[in-house]
Amino acid sequence: MNHLLEDAPGKRLLLMGNEALVRGAYEAGLNFACSYPGTPSSEVSTLLFSLQREAPFRMEFGANEKVSLEAAAGAAIAGFNTLTSMKHVGLNVAADPLATLAYLGVRGALVVYNADDPSLFSSQNEQDNRAYARLFGMPLFEPSSAQDMKDMTVEAFRLSHELGLPVMVRSTTRIAHMRGVVELGEVKKPPSARRLEKSPKDFVCLPANARGMHKKLLDRLDRAARASNGSPFNTVSGPADAPYGVVTSGVSAAYVMDAVRDLGLEETAAVFRVGFSYPEPDEALLNFMRGRRKILVVEELEPVLEQHLKALAQENALTLPIKGKGVGRLSRLYEYDSDMVREAVALFFNAPYSAPARLDIADRPPLPVRPPNLCPGCPHRMSYYAVKKACEGRDVVFPNDIGCYSLGYAPPLSLADSILCMGASASMPCGMAHAIEGTGQKIVAFIGDSTFFHSGLTGIASAVYNGHKYTLIILDNEVTAMTGHQPSPTLDPARDPRAAMAGLTPIDAAAVCRAMGVPHVQVVRPANLKKMEAAVREALDYDGLSVIIAREPCPLHNRRQGGRGTKPVFGVDQNRCDHCGRCIKEYGCPAFQPDGDSVVIDPGLCSGCAVCAQVCPRRAIVPVK
Repeated sequence: MNHLLEDAPGKRLLLMGNEALVRGAYEAGLNFACSYPGTPSSEVSTLLFSLQREAPFRMEFGANEKVSLEAAAGAAIAGFNTLTSMKHVGLNVAADPLATLAYLGVRGALVVYNADDPSLFSSQNEQDNRAYARLFGMPLFEPSSAQDMKDMTVEAFRLSHELGLPVMVRSTTRIAHMRGVVELGEVKKPPSARRLEKSPKDFVCLPANARGMHKKLLDRLDRAARASNGSPFNTVSGPADAPYGVVTSGVSAAYVMDAVRDLGLEETAAVFRVGFSYPEPDEALLNFMRGRRKILVVEELEPVLEQHLKALAQENALTLPIKGKGVGRLSRLYEYDSDMVREAVALFFNAPYSAPARLDIADRPPLPVRPPNLCPGCPHRMSYYAVKKACEGRDVVFPNDIGCYSLGYAPPLSLADSILCMGASASMPCGMAHAIEGTGQKIVAFIGDSTFFHSGLTGIASAVYNGHKYTLIILDNEVTAMTGHQPSPTLDPARDPRAAMAGLTPIDAAAVCRAMGVPHVQVVRPANLKKMEAAVREALDYDGLSVIIAREPCPLHNRRQGGRGTKPVFGVDQNRCDHCGRCIKEYGCPAFQPDGDSVVIDPGLCSGCAVCAQVCPRRAIVPVK
């Protein structure tokens, strides 16, 4: 049995934050989870999908975050304990149903796990999703440790059932991916399936019903506020009569505690760590602020707590200084670190402080730049190379999308003129086609197979309906690769035992496009560069909407499943090589390495795809026996 499923209260495990959240959901009696993966939340869905073989819950990958939330909501309205997880921009996709779901409420329990990404490690923005809890009226928990992730998840399920509301647990990249010791708790038995009792007045959100639902939501939030004021997750450390105070949340709480200790402020600065952060624990916060000379607020991204504290102080005639953003290097940009917080605490409270000495590395060579890169043998590289060759001499615009294939932006491929959000590469050309009509420019857009089903179908529907003319290339590698090789709707279960175990049914993207009315659909293996080039040229010459499905399995996923087979690795015949550099300058597979004036292939990186042998004009790339 997996260690996350042990019924061993009191046992201590070293867990990643996301693993701790999964454990918390299991302890709370999880029945059903539905998610679309997105870093930094991806481990949650992947773990749940794997664990369901041994656990009493069912986990499904939804087509997108909206679908996932709606499926979880359906189960929660029927009385189940349910979970949906997503990254911060995924919550944008789920926002439509989430806004109204707070009005409807749930009979069981529904926890929404949201992982924000300060510093944009794997995202196109760094929005602060604490705003969603306030906008929609959802209780919000903000863990500061792996133990918090487990405990707050258990409490979120309990509170959701008690209040009849969806509850959000919000982490950031550092908390999601940290590791810490977690003490396990008791595992509760999930609720049993039962007949759904109908109650249209409670669950049909038409205006006549919704007016009363809004009042009910506000009443529930009043109850949540009372729970927040008494929550053990809102903690105060330090002397009650300390002249200074710090209010903080999330990973910043750890930095603050270190700073207070390192600066010798244990007797003069008290710390309020906000864990159950919405509704705000106003009474507890007011008690904390009274008698203080000044308050520092340390929170990443937006000044949510800071602005609330200022308003709270003004309403209650407190005149102490309250500051956060703008103290030292504390800003609305990027994630914080220990040095940044220590400096801000010292500045605000006039504590003696000297920045740690920087290691003198002037005599050391700079580290080599290692930009993100498509993997050796990646079929997206094959597709991009063939598209670039097919488009030579033509004026072509390349809208791209979110996924591994976003890396087509980088040289030497350079095939991304726009990247907006999931599915936009199927929709943006609808407007672009109007704007460039008559200029002779063509549009070749790229989208992944998982992203196509996530939010590309609606763009295709609009393009067919309105008669737009562009080419969409669906890069079908059968998995949601960038987030950890979760199954895509195109994955053949024969290639992945997890998919077979879950009884997944693959969907033919080409058949879907034809059924939607796309008049020109081709299916090509991009490993055959000549056929891929020919398909692109045919699509460019077609006067209408054209779709190419470039179908080739992800080599990393294939290798994990034992699918590499007996493919040989390749090497460079130095007697034939004329050092033209096309393999590096134009194709750019990372298996190629410069070796003095020559080029060699790293056998540990080569996937045996044989595409580079088609790229080399001298036929100098040959199998190694």
